[in-house]
Amino acid sequence: MAKDMNLTAQEIYEKEFHVDLKGYAPAEVDEFLDMVIEDYQKYDEKVEELGAAVTRYEEKIKELQQQLFALQSENENLNEKVNSDFVNGSSNTVDILKRIARLEKAVFNQSEE
Repeated sequence: MAKDMNLTAQEIYEKEFHVDLKGYAPAEVDEFLDMVIEDYQKYDEKVEELGAAVTRYEEKIKELQQQLFALQSENENLNEKVNSDFVNGSSNTVDILKRIARLEKAVFNQSEE
C-alpha cells in the first residue's frame, strides 16, 4: 500500500522543518504531525485488515463456486437419470398394458368358445 502513497508514517515522523523569522511554532507542528502519523498508521492497519478480508472472501467465493459447479453437475446427472427412468418406466408401462391386453384377449376369446 505504501507504493500508492507519497508519504509513510516514518517519513512524516522524521520530517524536520526549518524555522524562519516568521516560522511556525515547532511544538504545534510536531503535535499536528503526530496526529497525522497516528491517522496514517490506523489507515495502514485498516487497509491490511481489509486486504486480508478480501482475500478470505475471494477464497470463500472460489470454494462456493466449486460447490455450486459440483451441485449443478449432480443436478444434471439426477435430471438425466430421472428422465431416463421416466422413459424406461413409460415403456415398461406400455409393455405391461400390451401384455394385459393380450391376456384379456386370450381369456375372453377362450370364454366365448
